[in-house]
Amino acid sequence: MAEDRKTKRTIRIRSEIMDAAIDIISEKGFNNSTTKEIAKTAGIAEGTIYNYFDNKSDILLSIAERYMSYKRSFDYSSDISSTEEFIKNMFWNNNFSNIQKDHAKDRKVLKAMLPEFLSDRKLGKLYFERIVEPFLESTETKLSELKDRGIIKDYDVRALSRMLYSSIIGYAILEINGDPMVTDASASFREEASRAYVGVFGKGMGK
Repeated sequence: MAEDRKTKRTIRIRSEIMDAAIDIISEKGFNNSTTKEIAKTAGIAEGTIYNYFDNKSDILLSIAERYMSYKRSFDYSSDISSTEEFIKNMFWNNNFSNIQKDHAKDRKVLKAMLPEFLSDRKLGKLYFERIVEPFLESTETKLSELKDRGIIKDYDVRALSRMLYSSIIGYAILEINGDPMVTDASASFREEASRAYVGVFGKGMGK
């Protein structure tokens, strides 16, 4: 019981630090932000941060991991019968269709994450190792299963996984750049985007 309380407290404090970091980094940028400012926003002593994170880079990467953990899901039924079904599951379990859910917070996460990972070589390398690579490996595994079952065409699953990842990042960049069709997407546009994505990727991959 005591261990459970400790775990819950750790999760809560880490979350509060990450939320504070999102506010600071999205406003000032990664390089212009300090752990002192993050701690002040979180309502804790600066030294407390280092009980939960190695450094500022670790905070940013942990934000990315938390974001991806609830935006990325590739679970699907074992009796899935088409690439369209696979793509539809991926589409609806990722940030495309849920772009308005927790909208303001998500936009801050995206604004805080991607510009830094794209411009800072060291952070970019860490981002690839902790975020992108697991995404690609998971996708390749799922696509290989479909390929073995004769559901998708004889494409290199490494290439397919990267095409799918690129489409996800591209949509996120539109969100960061304030594309009104994405940030203020109506239900009809989200439905049309879903239909187009499933159709283009699903039918294109399928036999």
